[in-house]
Amino acid sequence: MDAQSYIEEQIPLLKSLHAQLALPPTVLAEDQARIDAAVRNAIVSVVRSREDEVAVWEARIADGKRVLSSLARALGDRGRSVAAAVRRESEQGEPLPKQHERIIKQADELEIVYEERLEKIEKLRETLSELSILLGPGFESPAPLQPVPGSAPVTAAPSRVASRQSLGAAAALAAQPALLAPTTNTNKRTSGRRASNVTGTELRNECWLDVSEDVLATTQAALDRALAERDVRLRNLETNFNDLIWYHAELVMPPLGLGQFPEHLLPPREDEETPGAHERYERALDRIMTRNPVPSGEEDGVEIQGMDGIEPEIGLTNWADTLLEIWIAEKDRRDDEIQQLYEKIEPLWTRLEVPKDVIDLFIESNRGSGESTIRAYEEELERVLGIRRTSLSSFVLGVRREIEMLQDSLMMSDDEKCEFGGFIDDEYTEELLKEHEDEAARLRARVEVMGPLLHRVKEWLVLKANEEELEANANDPNRFKKRGKAMLEEAKMRTRVEKLKPKIEAELLKAVPVWEAEHGQPFLAAGERVVDTIENALAAKEAAKEAKKRAKMGMGAAPALPRGATPAPGQRAGAAPSTSRKRTAPTPAGAGAKRPRVVSGGSVASMASTSTTASRLPNGRRLIPATPTPAGGSGSNMRRFGQPALSARANAPVHATPDVFNPAPQPQRPRLPGGLPSGDERKARRQSFKPRQSIANGLLANRGLMGVAEATDEMEYDDYF
Repeated sequence: MDAQSYIEEQIPLLKSLHAQLALPPTVLAEDQARIDAAVRNAIVSVVRSREDEVAVWEARIADGKRVLSSLARALGDRGRSVAAAVRRESEQGEPLPKQHERIIKQADELEIVYEERLEKIEKLRETLSELSILLGPGFESPAPLQPVPGSAPVTAAPSRVASRQSLGAAAALAAQPALLAPTTNTNKRTSGRRASNVTGTELRNECWLDVSEDVLATTQAALDRALAERDVRLRNLETNFNDLIWYHAELVMPPLGLGQFPEHLLPPREDEETPGAHERYERALDRIMTRNPVPSGEEDGVEIQGMDGIEPEIGLTNWADTLLEIWIAEKDRRDDEIQQLYEKIEPLWTRLEVPKDVIDLFIESNRGSGESTIRAYEEELERVLGIRRTSLSSFVLGVRREIEMLQDSLMMSDDEKCEFGGFIDDEYTEELLKEHEDEAARLRARVEVMGPLLHRVKEWLVLKANEEELEANANDPNRFKKRGKAMLEEAKMRTRVEKLKPKIEAELLKAVPVWEAEHGQPFLAAGERVVDTIENALAAKEAAKEAKKRAKMGMGAAPALPRGATPAPGQRAGAAPSTSRKRTAPTPAGAGAKRPRVVSGGSVASMASTSTTASRLPNGRRLIPATPTPAGGSGSNMRRFGQPALSARANAPVHATPDVFNPAPQPQRPRLPGGLPSGDERKARRQSFKPRQSIANGLLANRGLMGVAEATDEMEYDDYF
């Protein structure tokens, strides 16, 4: 029975009751009005309770969508794709509980992703913060994560829920699942859920941090950069430790951990950042030294043992750099002291005619930069000085022979040789010996300065002699009767002369004026300026060609200088007015090989040729060319003196006498990313120090300048100079 039928059935009963009570008609009207009002109120109450329930679901859905939107913005592209899918899946007329359930499910899925990504980013940030402390300036701690827009604490409540509450609605809502929302702080998020309170204003307090793909990528990139810098600094620290191990052995120093280490060879204690830091660094280095053998030149890339737990902190790297600089400076100081002692001993060895094997044995037995090596050289100097004091006459004669060989090697003229008057003094005194030694030192210095150019001059002389020999052969009517081998050798000689002679002439005409400008004196050979000699030779050659040309054309021969003639000094273009000698400090000399015989003054000291045949000069004399040998003994594998070995600091092998015409390119220092050396750069070979020999001493031992063979017969330079 519906409500209307029930009311119509009860109205007659109400009227009969009114009749029994004899109530006035107005009372019946009032009762009917009360029934109508009660029915209306009951209907309105039920409708409003359902409206309130719908409003609560709508509020929950709106709250869920807001949370979902915040999560979507926090997660970036992935969250936005989920939010777009939610909008696509929404159906018109879909029940509110089902909508709410779907939104909550998607929000929960995004929240799981959010939690995982937040945890990952927090770990990256934690590692990055530790690295920023380790690496210092340039690698700052990461900034705090920022909340997404609209994720600040808010207060929201639907007006219908706030204005129209009833006990029935509250009971109905109590049976519904409450919307759960996460709450966070700015440092670490903690999740919590609270039920919606339908009796008052609903309060939301949630903060979603930006953990989008861009934030993750930026944090990961910053971490990768910091880790790469850490690896570079760690490799640099390993390189420094490797160098320190080698320098420790090279300097023959005591262990660091015994308390006997010289304080002046350690960084000052007042520079340490925290008390006891340097002592901790020393213990770490001593432990590494005990676990690693001394590296050789072939072991620069070997991994250092004992680096576990060692990080390239700023204090440790600065301490290692400073310690390495101190040890390098100490090694350079000791090497310089050893070199100075060697420079004093070397001429005495030469004059005493000490065998090369004995000298080499002494040098090899006293390699390195230890104090014992310095003492050994000091004792050797005292020994040879004692011998010198007891045999002045033999020393004077020995120095005279040395002076003669140096003069010949410098291609000095007779007038230049006669400028030293000590040769005619036969009273052997300490003063006379000192005078001879000073002259020998001066000539040694000239050899060091002029040697490379003199080598080229002598090569030019040999080529000029070859050219004249070829010219004489060309005019020989019997030249075609020679055997095939002789013709082949002549063809090779012609090719060599045509190729090398113009090149050497151009080099000398370019380099000699530069040398003269630098030293303020003419470059002389046999008393004549080399540039003038070459220019005159070229002019004579051109004049001879012109004469042949005129003869073929039936014209008279042009006037030409006679063969071998040299213009007067006033006629030479660019001739220097003075032949004064400029003394320069001698360069360290070296012991060479077996001493050959001494040729007379005015003869060729050294003739350069790479030909395998002898060259005949116009006066009938012959020059024996030889295969060039390295200058100054074994200088090719010597370390450049005083060159530091920091990071790529190993001692680079260089030639003791570089070619002034074809200088080797200088190696570039490794670029230091972040102020530190690159770990990918290969280091040069390290070699234990031994004194560097000089051109002059190698000349005296090998009887040849710059590895050029001597003439077997005397040959005067007057035909050329």
